[in-house]
Amino acid sequence: MTSSYPFISVEEIASSEKGAIAIGPFGSAMKSEIYVSDGVPVIRGTNIGSGQSISGDFVYISEEDAARLKRSALRPGDIFFPHRGAIGQVGIMAPSWQQEPIMSSSLMRLRVDESVAVPEFVFWYFKSDQGRHEILTYASTVGTPGIGQPLTSLRSMRLPLPAIEIQREIASILGALDDKIELNRRTSANLEDMARSLYRSWFVDFDPVHAKMDGRQPAFMDEATAALFPHRFGQDGLPAGWKPGKLSDLIDFNPTERLSKGIEAPYLDMKTLPTSGMQHEPAIQRSFTSGTKFRNGDTLLARITPCLENGKTALVQGLEGDAIGWGSTEFIVMRPAGHTALAYPYCVARSSDFRDEAIASMTGSSGRQRADAGRIKSINAAIPSLEIMTEFSSITDPLISKIAVLGSESQTLATLRDSLLPKLMSGEIRVGEAREHIEEVA
Repeated sequence: MTSSYPFISVEEIASSEKGAIAIGPFGSAMKSEIYVSDGVPVIRGTNIGSGQSISGDFVYISEEDAARLKRSALRPGDIFFPHRGAIGQVGIMAPSWQQEPIMSSSLMRLRVDESVAVPEFVFWYFKSDQGRHEILTYASTVGTPGIGQPLTSLRSMRLPLPAIEIQREIASILGALDDKIELNRRTSANLEDMARSLYRSWFVDFDPVHAKMDGRQPAFMDEATAALFPHRFGQDGLPAGWKPGKLSDLIDFNPTERLSKGIEAPYLDMKTLPTSGMQHEPAIQRSFTSGTKFRNGDTLLARITPCLENGKTALVQGLEGDAIGWGSTEFIVMRPAGHTALAYPYCVARSSDFRDEAIASMTGSSGRQRADAGRIKSINAAIPSLEIMTEFSSITDPLISKIAVLGSESQTLATLRDSLLPKLMSGEIRVGEAREHIEEVA
């Protein structure tokens, strides 16, 4: 990609303040021994998202350690890059952060002179293919991936720099698309929390039964729904009228499907499954060889270490019609059996109790352990009445459908964002044209 804008080095856009270009603390100053359960977040390469978001599992250090490492603090507008590990990634600190986190020892920081460059523009450039390529030219491919002489390399990296007004407009357009994607993600997370909370309340904690035993109206429930639940527990400890059973009574594990070898079919591999949330990355078409087979509505659970422990799970959505998809042999497929609600297997797969039992079932050599589907499907389960399961479906099905709609919209927006990004950075299209493209999609 060529650019109609002049190129300039990172050193020329850096703030004049001391430490504008800096590296994270030495490893000896940031050992895992200083991590605490709550405190000041430490930003690592694994926390860098696909857009401007910073998410995932955080580690924390105490306020005292953060004060000791204050030279490695990240302020709003700071741009950060891994110099080892996830080389080619880039993140930016949003103004919404309530406290200044500390960057890990594997990151380096750029604080720009905002009279010369817009931080968000610089961030988006290094998110582009050309910006990523610029980063990777300084990376070593020998041994562990890393950037030698990180600060010298960062200072030397080059980027196109239009007039600051154009920088702001480009950053505004790309940021608005990313903000909408992030809003959709948060909305989807809230909808999923509602479904999972209802699952736990009804089928694990039996909250409606406890409420009725205490003479209370079950919370957030109309009288007709409350009437479906008994007023007491049986001698087996389950709600009266419910039956003791196994997960296999409610979930069909690894159901049989047929695909002929060589036929083109939607494919999902392990990296397409999220560690949180139910939405997987889009499937790609690939000739079938061997692997698990699934349909829309199936839950995919990673069975191998460390993917199971990391939470890789998804609810299959977005396949065309009745298409059969296929994927990694390391998936366990969980399909609603009979009248079981669509959300039920997914909520089970995300529940901590189930995951603990799945992890406990793992066998095999160290580093290649796998959960045992036979043991998992034999986990005890409370079998509710058909009416209760039907009511659970009527509440959660619309939530799942809305999440699917939001996911599809976000994918469209991400595709648009990623297609506009290199064209805006090179000057191939101007801001006005980009806005027209967005209006066509909106």
